[in-house]
Amino acid sequence: MKKFTALPWACVVAALWAGQAPAAQRVVWPSVVVHLHGSGSAYFVDTGTDTVTATLETCKGGTLASTTPDAKKIYVSCAAEGQKEIVVLDLERQTVSKRIATGNRPKHGLVSPDGKWVGINHWGLDGGKHRITFLDAKTDEIAKVIDLPVANAEAKGVASMHNAWSLDSRLLFDVDRVDNRLVVVDTRDWSVRTFAVPSAPHYPAPSPDGKELWLVHEGDDKAAPGILVYDLTQPEMPVIARMDMPLIGEEVAEAHHGNFTQDGKLFLALNRGPGKDSRGREVAFFDTQSKRLVHRLTTASNGVGHTYNTPDGKLAVVTNYGNNVITVIDINQRKAVKDLKIGAGRMGHVAFTQDGRWGYVSNEKDGNLYKIDMNKLETVKKIETGNKQGGGQVLNVWTNTFEELPRR
Repeated sequence: MKKFTALPWACVVAALWAGQAPAAQRVVWPSVVVHLHGSGSAYFVDTGTDTVTATLETCKGGTLASTTPDAKKIYVSCAAEGQKEIVVLDLERQTVSKRIATGNRPKHGLVSPDGKWVGINHWGLDGGKHRITFLDAKTDEIAKVIDLPVANAEAKGVASMHNAWSLDSRLLFDVDRVDNRLVVVDTRDWSVRTFAVPSAPHYPAPSPDGKELWLVHEGDDKAAPGILVYDLTQPEMPVIARMDMPLIGEEVAEAHHGNFTQDGKLFLALNRGPGKDSRGREVAFFDTQSKRLVHRLTTASNGVGHTYNTPDGKLAVVTNYGNNVITVIDINQRKAVKDLKIGAGRMGHVAFTQDGRWGYVSNEKDGNLYKIDMNKLETVKKIETGNKQGGGQVLNVWTNTFEELPRR
């Protein structure tokens, strides 16, 4: 399988308080994209021919995954009720290589920038505790299990959401939604620290220079949806900024994801709205230096959840939980330049070819992939990957968070 390499996006980060320089792997772009289905399948699509080259059995709820930086493996998290496994896919052979039981409903196993670890959080509690499992990515064996006590051991619902790694691969950032805490695990000694968050934490994102962590929290009747910024250059990780979503003209409010633009100058935060009422349409632009709101816009998408950066950093593609419209934003102009209606149900995720010419967008309801000409901003092809509800993430290259690609 032909591959392409790019410089790792963490390779130029200055050494932080860890006292050592980052050791990220070179990031490889594979020539396939993989479309995951919650019904239990993974579809391999060759981006040269747009044909499905393999269909693998994964697991129920297997809609999220992470690629290793060398593009040799993909770790699929089985988040459905009753599931306990991570399914390891061999990206080169296009086979299932292993199944590993890690805990109650693995949410999103994430590979570290150096390719050494897979940090796995869980939607469900294990024995009434918040579990984080670490795999050795070389052997695919469990290296460490951390069970963190929570105030309500009988709590139901989503116990965690998303992970991220510090750029030196030392710290894993997780979120505890039972006690509303940021959880930080130090892989040098497996020590754990927690930090109280005003409302349910959802999405941690390290800044491109590795010096800050921006954490999106959802908001509730006591706290507005917003962002906390932690200083990673200080051992105590103090909060140095707090920002609220503007929520202008929004009928419902619940912050979802947020990501940095490829140049690191802006952070885009999205208001999705509650899961059962996904009508949020706001994208808020925060300046990363001043930590101030500098712009906002309302999209034609609703229930907006993700803004996927294109490889050149010029555009962001907004996908959602509400309708079948994706909104394309011009980052420099800070405005929506195109709305595309795609497929039969709500949109899901996007993956791009390395040159940025083509985007592959998943549709959750009809379960298929749609190829987008990123120059013309037009849908050019439907690729049948399931023809059934449950379409999830489409991925290829390694990323630390959903929407930010390796930086050039």
